[in-house]
Amino acid sequence: MKNVLAVLKKRPLLISFVVAGLLLFIVLWGMFAWMESFTRHDEFVDVPDFQNLKSSQLETFSANKDIRFTIVDSLWDPQRPKGIVITQDPAPGTKVKAGRMVYLYTTAVVPPTIAMPKLEDLSQRQAQYICEGYGLHAIFKDVDDPHRGAVVEQCDMKGKRIEPGTPIEKGQSIILKIGKGDESTSDISIPNLVGLTFRQARGKLIDMRLEWLVVPDEGVKDTLNAIVYEQNPAPGSGRKIIPGSTIDLRVTFDKEKLMHDSANINRP
Repeated sequence: MKNVLAVLKKRPLLISFVVAGLLLFIVLWGMFAWMESFTRHDEFVDVPDFQNLKSSQLETFSANKDIRFTIVDSLWDPQRPKGIVITQDPAPGTKVKAGRMVYLYTTAVVPPTIAMPKLEDLSQRQAQYICEGYGLHAIFKDVDDPHRGAVVEQCDMKGKRIEPGTPIEKGQSIILKIGKGDESTSDISIPNLVGLTFRQARGKLIDMRLEWLVVPDEGVKDTLNAIVYEQNPAPGSGRKIIPGSTIDLRVTFDKEKLMHDSANINRP
């Protein structure tokens, strides 16, 4: 030992290297020990199942489960109870490190607000399509009005007219008053539109006071000049509809479809 000390006294640079090495070892050992305790390496827990829990139950449910949670979004779903967890990430049963954050998605407590669309003057069928797209529940009521089959007024459940653009809750029920027509409003024969361009078919439908819903085939961009190859309801001997009714038109530029339906081009 005396010999080692003697050597070290004669070589002060060597002493500095030894001391620096010891200090570096102590610092690194302390750092790894701290990181081990901070990250809780090799400590895993199972993610609990938060689904269908109410927002008010989350704090109590997650206590002592060594897991954290946060609600990242609320989605409106009228088919489910309000304010419950509908999905989570990570999924239930996933093994994660203790203290991991679980991201929750819940149903909204308050339905979103939308602007009331203008449904008046549309056919009943068109109004129904629009209501479904807006998430509204339409209740149809026949009223005395010469505009047969058309929406003559849009109202709330108390019968008060809803002005287009008025903010209303999504999922709300509305009353659409449909004209019954009068004695002078007679049924009309279903026209045969197969083989016409949509532009021609549209003009004919306007003249006959009928509505339309055009469904172009994939890739059809010039709808007006596309050819009608199928319609619903189909024309037929004695088949009639009321003014304001809607005819669905499928249009295409596919020659094979047009040739297949060429037998239907004989129009009245």
